[in-house]
Amino acid sequence: MRRCLIAIIVFLFLISLLIFQNCQRESSVYRKLKGWSTVDVRFSETQRNNAYYALYGNLDFKYSEVSLPSSAYNLTKDLQQDLNRQFEEYGKWKIISKAPDSILIEDPKAFFSGRYGVEFGIADGYRVDTLWVLLSNDSTHIVLYKLSDYVSYETQRDWLK
Repeated sequence: MRRCLIAIIVFLFLISLLIFQNCQRESSVYRKLKGWSTVDVRFSETQRNNAYYALYGNLDFKYSEVSLPSSAYNLTKDLQQDLNRQFEEYGKWKIISKAPDSILIEDPKAFFSGRYGVEFGIADGYRVDTLWVLLSNDSTHIVLYKLSDYVSYETQRDWLK
């Protein structure tokens, strides 16, 4: 009876360890995405309904919600287009794959809805290092930057994991 109890405890411990490791891997992507990011207008664009849009603004990733830009610049018509989004209106997002990293965004206005591959990198500049995130799929490329200041070696190492 005692051996059976010990075996059950060891089994539960191993299951808990596996769940914890799984959460740790997920939290790595979440940790990099969470908080405010600025869209780099030079490299961010999308195609919707035979029109091309330049994207700009900010995204705010929270645990399961994401604040999305409220407008985009329609390059086909050469005008700014309102996406009819309230300031406090959030979309939903979740991690759907960790190898390779990818997320799913569900936008109530459908403009940003879709699956996105996620890549992380560091752009070296003169006295400035910028942590960047690329969200991309077949019709959308969103480059976000997180930080524009000196980036420590530890942060760089963690960012590129």
